[in-house]
Amino acid sequence: MKTLLRNGKIFDGSGSEPFVADVLIEDDRIIKIAPNIEESAERIIDCEGLAVSPGFIDMHSHNDWFAPRENNHRFFIPFLEQGITTQVTGNCGACPFGYDKDSKYRDLVGSGIMDITKIKEDTSTLPAFAAAIKNLPVNMVPLYGHESARISVAGYDSRELTEEELKHTEEILEQALIDGAAGLSFGLMYEPDRYAPYEELRRAAAICAKHGKILTIHGRANSAVSTSYNPPVGGRAHNLRAIDEMEKLARDTGVKLQHSHLIFVGEKSWKTVDEALSIIKRLNDEGLDFKYDSYSLTFGASVITVVLPAWYLTMPKEKRSRGFAKLRLAFEIGLTKRVLGFNFNDIMMTWVAEGQETLIGKTVAQLAKEWDVSDLDAYIRLVELSEGHGLVLMHRYLTDEIVLRLMRDENCYFMTDAWIEERGMQNPSCFIGFPRFFKLARENDIPLKDIIHRMTGMAAERFVISERGALKEGYFADITVFDEKTIGPGTSDESRPQGISLVIVNGEIVVDNGKFTGKGDAGQLLLQK
Repeated sequence: MKTLLRNGKIFDGSGSEPFVADVLIEDDRIIKIAPNIEESAERIIDCEGLAVSPGFIDMHSHNDWFAPRENNHRFFIPFLEQGITTQVTGNCGACPFGYDKDSKYRDLVGSGIMDITKIKEDTSTLPAFAAAIKNLPVNMVPLYGHESARISVAGYDSRELTEEELKHTEEILEQALIDGAAGLSFGLMYEPDRYAPYEELRRAAAICAKHGKILTIHGRANSAVSTSYNPPVGGRAHNLRAIDEMEKLARDTGVKLQHSHLIFVGEKSWKTVDEALSIIKRLNDEGLDFKYDSYSLTFGASVITVVLPAWYLTMPKEKRSRGFAKLRLAFEIGLTKRVLGFNFNDIMMTWVAEGQETLIGKTVAQLAKEWDVSDLDAYIRLVELSEGHGLVLMHRYLTDEIVLRLMRDENCYFMTDAWIEERGMQNPSCFIGFPRFFKLARENDIPLKDIIHRMTGMAAERFVISERGALKEGYFADITVFDEKTIGPGTSDESRPQGISLVIVNGEIVVDNGKFTGKGDAGQLLLQK
């Protein structure tokens, strides 16, 4: 079948100046780009006055957890409707494949971020994961999450792995890379990757480098002070120490490294922006391949335990309420809050537990006032009510000024880091993550061609996504058509964005006039063997 897009303003994804032309698609490929194409087509779509660009590539997603589910299109519709045609998944150390099928820890895979028990099919290997996916609404580029192998072997144990266990995790992750995973990811703020010693991480990164693939890292700290380093306060800013750790991995192994969601949590962390960007620039100037991605929003989703220190998480539950443990926790978190410029009114509950729906949408500080307890006691109560699985929106990740600073930086890429929850509040990034980049660019004189280049051609090159990310003859027809004057967030945080006209995935129209068409099987799992 042929589809002809007429008279669109073509942004080809290379960063070049746009031009007016037609685009002719046959089946899943672009076969011709030229003015006034005269060939006949079954579908002719007038794009006059609209921008025509490659489909957007979301550099950091977790939607692999929903791909094998029944009726999975419900998890992908908002991303399609914001113009995204490809998502890089398996980030933050977590993916739903690559584990021992018979492991007693299998149900823990997901590290508290995701729930593998919702997946009924066997996904213990990447080929099994691929076979379990019946329909895929978007293109998906899977990374392998290191935590999945570690959990499979030792659960959430905080100890060092034995040499035998370590070799087994390495066999699992290397097989995933051989089977086509685009790279490897670490989640150094989450259990159990946060317990992995440097040598374990170095060996895994070296395997990734051996295969010429990318390593993405959720750093050990995203703020100037944290509970990830001892002491929790003092010395070099912790988010910069986290970058130092990534630098060492890159230098020691030569791996291509992507700093996941570069953020600066808490007002006192914002002063580290200049140094962080200077470090990353210096590393690239010195020949390391070290980039990062970031949000368009100033907040993001996380799990409720993310601010708890490792010693508390590993302590038996019956000991957590003892006097010394409570005093130590109160001291460390209290000091962290003061030094960080971050408080419990910056943590909003999006899910707690069944029967606790009235808590959704309220901050920890609001609930403390309602319960007439301290903020810390309210926080611990929420941790206990949710059994450590509560979901939150964390504010003061960034400011709009910092978002713009990152958008202008040559080493920055764009992403959503969002997923549709089956309960509770949604992360607005599911609906407006990419459109907000356009709104900010339009209001702050950032060239549209540069924004499109970041989320298409540059992203495809970064993750070696062949024949995508550009409008070129012979390339796959992943295309987004939009109004450059109006593209942006919708009327509410959970409504469709404005300005998206048409989205095409592999030649199939999946969004028309801004709405999902019902075509939920146009995507492909893009393996790199």
